[in-house]
Order: sequence, then C-alpha cells, then structure tokens
Amino acid sequence: MNSSEIDYKFLLEVDNNPIVVFNHSGKILYLNSNAEILMSYASVQDIFNIALKHAPKEYGSKTTQIELNYNQLNFYAINVSYNCDEWIAVRLYYRPREKREKKSPKNSNILTNINKLLDIAIVQFKIESNTDIRLFTDQDLPETMINQNGFLKLLRKSLSLFKSTAYLDITLKLGIGEHIIIDGQRYSLIDLKFSSSGRHCTHDDYIKELANELCLVSNLSEKSVYFEIPLIRY
Repeated sequence: MNSSEIDYKFLLEVDNNPIVVFNHSGKILYLNSNAEILMSYASVQDIFNIALKHAPKEYGSKTTQIELNYNQLNFYAINVSYNCDEWIAVRLYYRPREKREKKSPKNSNILTNINKLLDIAIVQFKIESNTDIRLFTDQDLPETMINQNGFLKLLRKSLSLFKSTAYLDITLKLGIGEHIIIDGQRYSLIDLKFSSSGRHCTHDDYIKELANELCLVSNLSEKSVYFEIPLIRY
C-alpha cells in the first residue's frame, strides 16, 4: 500500500475536533461532521475571522492557545494552515469536558415541569429588573425528576446575573446527541441557556455548586450561563 491509497477524507471526517476550510472570501469549502455541530452555535464569519487573525504570516501551519466558547462547546487551541492564497483551514481543539457521571439524591427529587419553574423565576425577575426577556422554549418538554426548591434557587440566582442587561435570551429545549450518566444509568439532557451582551460574574462559584448538587452540567462564560439538565423519569 502507498500513500495515494490512504483515504484522507475519511481521516478528516472521523477527527473528534472541528475542521473547517474556507476560500479567500470566507465561503466554506469543506467542514467535517464535528464542524457541522460547531456551526449550529458559531457564525461562519466569526470562525473565518479567527482563522485570519491567527494565521501564520507565511505559508505553513500555526497552533495558538486560545479560549473559545460556543454554548457547551469549549476549545483551548486552534491550528490554522494554508499553502496558497485560495484556501485556509482551521482546526479547533476541544477542551476535555468534566466527568459526566454523577450520583443523584433521589429522595429529594420530584417529577417536575421545568417550563413552569422557569416561568415562576422569570415573573420574580421582572419585578426586580427592566431587562427585556426573549423566551424560546419547547412547551412539550417531558417532566423530569429534580429537586424543585434547589432548581428554583438556581434559576433565580442565574437570572440575577443579567439584572443590568438590556435584554436576555432564554432557550429551553431537548438536547440532541448528548447524555449524562447518573447512578450508572444513561439519561438524555434538557438544554437551558441564558445569554446576553454581558453579565455579572459575582456568583459563578455558587451557581456551579448548586448545579453540581442538582446533577446538572454547568457552563458559564462572560456572556452566558448554560445548563444541561438530566431527563429522568423513575
């Protein structure tokens, strides 16, 4: 076997990190399956601009350590490569995610409608803030077992981080292709995201602690607060 018989496209497709190839004007020429997931959260222009900013000055390849966060997707470095002026490729390296295996305090969990608890928290938030809330929720989400008092506390504390912002986008939907293991059982996830142009960061450690107690996966960036909620039905 020689090098011409190697299926390089297959190797790109099965790479666990997103790979995107642009032409000189920023149009996508190729992206692997993991990059397709990335593009559902990030804009094409943003990724192209990052590639240009961190490209080597001459033809070749350059790796740069950089923190990038797109929803629950976190990256710690990128590699930018090109050998002509017609295309440029960028590969983003995932930051290892926290161990997604937890133990649940079943005795305190109650079958709960997450939408209703979110509505309660939003009503209180509106009393204390003039922030314009843009709500995007799936009203048909199934109920899940969760500690209601703890989750409501988490919602209120998370909302308080956006009290001074002009707007707040809230998205609640069923997660696609993600799962978590609790007490040895595999569960699907509900995605909850709060995002704006910025936020306060004073209670981040407390929010992460609350989320951990509730068996939620948390991800906090400078503009958003994101939770993955286990969909549990005992």
